[in-house]
Amino acid sequence: MVSVLNVKLRRDLRRRPAQLVAAVVLVMLGVALFGASYDAYKNLDSGYQDLFQKYRFADLTLSGGDTAAIAAGARSNPGVAAVTERTVADVPMRMPDGDTLVGRVIGFPAGRQPDVNKVKVLHGRYLDSAAPTGVVADKHVADDADLKTGSAVGVWDGRAWRNVTVRGTASSPEYLWPAASRQDALPAPGTFGVLYVPEPLARQIAGKTGPNEVAVYYTGAGRDHAARLDADLTTAARAHGAGAVVTRADQPSNAALAQDIAGFSQLAVMFPMLFLAAAGVAVYVVLTRRVTRDRVVIGTLRASGFRRRTLLAHYLATGAATGLAGSVLGVGAGLLLAGSLTHVYVDAIGLPETTVTVRVSTVLAGLAFGLVAGALAALAPALAAARVPPAEAMRGTAPSSRGGGLLARVERSVPAAGRLPAGAWLVLRGPTRQFRRTLYTMSGVILALVLILVSWGMLDSSKATVSRQFDQVQRQDAELALAGSADDATVTAIAGTRGVRSAEPSTHLPVTISKGGKAYSTTVVGMPAGTRMHEFLTPGGGERALPAQGALVGVALRDQLGVDTGDRVSLRLPDGRTATTTIAGFVDEPLGTYAYVTLGQVAAWDPAARPGSVLVRFDPGADRAAVERALSSRPGVVAYTDAQALKKTMDDYMNLFYVFVAVMLAFGGLLAFTVLFATLSVNLAERGTELATLRASGVGRRRIGRLVTAENLLVVTAGAVPGLILGWLATGAFLGAFNTDLMAFHTEIRPATFVWSALAVLVVAWLAQRPGLRGLARSDLAALVRERAG
Repeated sequence: MVSVLNVKLRRDLRRRPAQLVAAVVLVMLGVALFGASYDAYKNLDSGYQDLFQKYRFADLTLSGGDTAAIAAGARSNPGVAAVTERTVADVPMRMPDGDTLVGRVIGFPAGRQPDVNKVKVLHGRYLDSAAPTGVVADKHVADDADLKTGSAVGVWDGRAWRNVTVRGTASSPEYLWPAASRQDALPAPGTFGVLYVPEPLARQIAGKTGPNEVAVYYTGAGRDHAARLDADLTTAARAHGAGAVVTRADQPSNAALAQDIAGFSQLAVMFPMLFLAAAGVAVYVVLTRRVTRDRVVIGTLRASGFRRRTLLAHYLATGAATGLAGSVLGVGAGLLLAGSLTHVYVDAIGLPETTVTVRVSTVLAGLAFGLVAGALAALAPALAAARVPPAEAMRGTAPSSRGGGLLARVERSVPAAGRLPAGAWLVLRGPTRQFRRTLYTMSGVILALVLILVSWGMLDSSKATVSRQFDQVQRQDAELALAGSADDATVTAIAGTRGVRSAEPSTHLPVTISKGGKAYSTTVVGMPAGTRMHEFLTPGGGERALPAQGALVGVALRDQLGVDTGDRVSLRLPDGRTATTTIAGFVDEPLGTYAYVTLGQVAAWDPAARPGSVLVRFDPGADRAAVERALSSRPGVVAYTDAQALKKTMDDYMNLFYVFVAVMLAFGGLLAFTVLFATLSVNLAERGTELATLRASGVGRRRIGRLVTAENLLVVTAGAVPGLILGWLATGAFLGAFNTDLMAFHTEIRPATFVWSALAVLVVAWLAQRPGLRGLARSDLAALVRERAG
């Protein structure tokens, strides 16, 4: 019996292989996409972890207070493997080409690597006590400023410029992504850089007599209980006056990359699931069509003694084989793509080392995905085949559809409807007469539109996010870092510079906001009460002014700390002291989770935190380069940051995201064609005898082609409406995979995108039906009519 069914299957495949081949392709795409993206995600994640272990990336960083006592307490904890004391300071730097930036110097022992946060020297040599002014530049600032061995860099020590000499360049696990702080995770190229300098030199530049930071690295056992160890060490450090405490998860570079990787991991599963769902629809449609067409054969087999479970197994095995064939091809393609995708990402970030591994678990998961998708899609048709009554099936009658009732009622109740041409009624009656068949096609349309609109919508939303941040929220054209305080006279003089429209003082104060045992490290931004340099957008979509008392905080803190408007919160300042303030409201901003207060409140909390920067806006049409030269050359200006450069950085940061989404858009178009080809070709095959009868009655091929095209496009249009709605909802869900306190996306899809997406699906549907129409035109009319008559 099995051999008979195998012969039948081979004949079926020879007669109409295209539909099952389309289903195989869909499974292959889904599994390949899963394998490539998931393995790339795992490669990146394992690469990070290997680097963290090899170079002893700190598990906890404690700033301020009695660092000697804090370090001694940490060393005595059995969960701590190593401790390093060092001096860290953010100071202006002047590159060899004259450009200035606010960078960071970090004290390292000369002649040997530190016990925690080691670096990998990429070019040149490490620090040497015989060269007290020799430094190692982090690779990012070295690339941006074209620093080479022997380059001279000026460092501002609070009184004058001090020249240091670059001995080499290095990569550090602390700055795999050059994030200045957790809230400033996207500095523009040339606006932030790190120099690793001998510890004595770091103290001189910072104006310190001893280290101001302690970096702690845990043992494996300690990391298993990291949360408890973090809490114990933080409590002990607070007792010795520590200010900021940063865990590995909150470390700026790691937090920015972890957010990207987390979103990557979710997309690595969600996008392939769409392809596998589309493959399931295709397999279901194809096998349902085969069961309907094979009713007479099934009845004959049942009457000849074939058992129900044998037929069930036959059709189930067909679906499983389709899924398995696609998954085998997909696994191979995924393995090839995973390495390429990993290297693209690694090269973009500049990781010093990477690992590309073939994972058996990913291979097995890909095979299982395809096999399960095919088997589940085949289950309903297989059950239908097993339940076919032999006597009824052998008579050649199939359960008739009772569609078309709505149109019949319309025809009776609307007199004008009866005057419609026969062709129009054929187009309108077709979808309602076989409503299940219509639902198949609509399902394919919906899946195709979801993937196309998700891809296109994510591009729209990400571009809108950049525009929202730099065109609405941040209104300044540039920010100046000063050697001294931004007093009224200095701000007035800067505002009088040719090309400058207005200027305002500003200050930044690192704090830890806490409430009810929960804490969050951020930056307080001090601004004038009536600032015009910043637009405060509320979660409801409105705008509000900076309050005279209390703080406006990022909306992410509502969940992070469980606070609401009117709540009192505690602020731990850099020197270990605490202050309190009230949550005056929340702001909804794409980048970062800051706290905004007036300059007067900052001065009340910390008199030493004087405004050290000036925000400026240019006159419309001003020569930006000329204004930059004029401002940079002013006395007391030690660094200039162009807001347009920050916007370009955001665009560059999103490039990987754009590439990934563009690939999804291409895959979405391919999915749309494949799934619509499978469903529409099956529809044409089911109506073959009906259309052949029309041809035999004298209706021309072109007219039949136009009628079928109109009917198919009508169904596709009907499916486009729910497809666009579900696509919009799915876009929000996919963007949510990237939403954190560091970056927040809103679903903002341009109306034109909806129109173009729908038109794209209509064009794809028109193309997908062409092979079926050509096959129908070449078909044997007599054989088809005899098949209907029999």
